[in-house]
Amino acid sequence: MTNIYHATPYDISATGFYFSDYEDYTEKASKHRNEYGDPVEEYEIQFIDGDNSALFKAVGVNQANLKDWFDRYEAMDEDDAIKAIYLADHLGYRLDDMLDRLEDVCLFEGTAIQYAESYIDDTGLLEQMPENLRFYFDTEAFARDMVLGGDISELEIDGTSYIVWGC
Repeated sequence: MTNIYHATPYDISATGFYFSDYEDYTEKASKHRNEYGDPVEEYEIQFIDGDNSALFKAVGVNQANLKDWFDRYEAMDEDDAIKAIYLADHLGYRLDDMLDRLEDVCLFEGTAIQYAESYIDDTGLLEQMPENLRFYFDTEAFARDMVLGGDISELEIDGTSYIVWGC
């Protein structure tokens, strides 16, 4: 799907325009004039429709980094986009540093409880306990403690829950 963007001029005597890629933007912006015939120079860049709207917001796309958005972020796969959103929005990484840290983030689609259940199964955690005590293990409390302890973080993007943590 092609993303649709809008360049909204800060000049109130000008109307904006829609575009779908950087070349389209530069072509239209270079010819854009306000109602007095003066060139329009400054725009607010808005995401209108398509994929990765949450990443667009996390990156903070503006006129100054628009080319970078198209070159490095727009075609980013879904997992890397979610990791980038986590790094930018939740950990405060700058854009340049964020791309270098994508491999340091692990991702699980689901809730904290689902992650805890998977973790318990994968590690054999309960098998280390006597069988008569396994039934008393509180998976919900374990998941809550993992979140509160900072071992994992919960993230929801477009109605989908994710668990992220450093690898």
